[in-house]
Amino acid sequence: MNTYDFVLALVKNAGELLLKQSKETFSVTMKNNDPRDIVTAVDIVVNDFLVTALKNEFPTYGIYSEEGSESADSGPGPELLSGEYVWAIDPIDGSANFARHIPHFAICVGLLYKGVPVLGVVYNPITREMFSFKKGEGAYLNGERIEVSKITDLKKAQVLFKAGRKPELWKWGGEGYERLLANANKSGNFGGSALDTCFVASGRVEANIYGRLSTFDIASAIGILVEAGGRVVNKNGDAITFSKEPQKVFMSNNESIEKAVLSLLG
Repeated sequence: MNTYDFVLALVKNAGELLLKQSKETFSVTMKNNDPRDIVTAVDIVVNDFLVTALKNEFPTYGIYSEEGSESADSGPGPELLSGEYVWAIDPIDGSANFARHIPHFAICVGLLYKGVPVLGVVYNPITREMFSFKKGEGAYLNGERIEVSKITDLKKAQVLFKAGRKPELWKWGGEGYERLLANANKSGNFGGSALDTCFVASGRVEANIYGRLSTFDIASAIGILVEAGGRVVNKNGDAITFSKEPQKVFMSNNESIEKAVLSLLG
C-alpha cells in the first residue's frame, strides 16, 4: 500500500474510533486556563491512535501534533520538526464544535517534505466527507476531483472570517467584519478551520480568513486548497510559512478575491 492510500485508510479508521468515543461520556478540559481553548479526552484517544500507527509505519519521520500526549510522545518539539519528512496532525480540528455535538469538525493528517505539504487528508466522520490531495496530482472529495470557485467579484463571494480570541485582534476583527458585511455577498464562520479551508478548495465559498491560526495544524487542508487552485498568503500578501506559531492567514479561490479581502482586512 502506498503512503497516500495508507493515510486515507488510517484516517477513515480514526473516524470510526472517534464516532464510537463520541457516543460515550468524555471529559473536556481547558488549555492554558482559557475556557475558549479546549481539548477533549477524545482528541487524545484519536491522536494516540494516529501517532502510534504512523510511528510504526514510518519510524524515521518526524511528527507534530497539536494534542500530543505523554504516552504517545508526540508533542511538538524542535527534534520532531527537523526531519525532511514530518507528519502534521490535528486529531479533531474544531474541538469546540465536537464538544457541543455540532457536526462541523475534522481529523487532519498531512505530510510535509522540507516544509511543504505533499499529501494530506481532512475527514469529517459525521458527513463522511473525505478531502485529500497529493502534490501535483490534484485535490479530491471522496475520490472526485475538486477545484475552487471561479467567482472574482467580492460582491458575489461568500467569505468565512474568524478574528481570533486574543484581545489585540478584537478591534481589527470588528472593523473587518463590518467591512465584509458592506462588501461581500455573505460572511460568517463555521468554527472549523480545516473544513472551512476545504470549503474554499471545493468551491463552496470563495475565501477563509483567520486572524490567529497555526498553519501546521491544518497543513493538510492548506495543501488541499493549493492543489485545488487556491491561494494562501499572510497579511502582507506573501506566501505563508508553515509554523506551529499562530499567524494571520488569508485563503482564497483566486488573486482577485485575495486582493479584495487584503484591501479590507490586511
